[in-house]
Amino acid sequence: MKKLITALSVLIFLGFLIGGYFLGQHISSVLNYSEGLFVFIVLIGASIWFGRSNKDGIYRLLKDTHQSNLDDIERQELENQEAEVIQ
Repeated sequence: MKKLITALSVLIFLGFLIGGYFLGQHISSVLNYSEGLFVFIVLIGASIWFGRSNKDGIYRLLKDTHQSNLDDIERQELENQEAEVIQ
């Protein structure tokens, strides 16, 4: 049963991949470069926006990375203030 589910998920993934390829080919044949680029950027933005509640999605990854960077900056500022007080 587990092998059947795995095979089915691989087939679904390949279907989306092939369908996406044909959709991209159709869009690029109908639109010129700048319009196709705009559609591509909108699709990427929409996928990030609608996938923001997914705990393993790119939105959460970028948000966690940003928060980690803010925490690192705050820690470095505290270390610099401690170093200034010691001197």
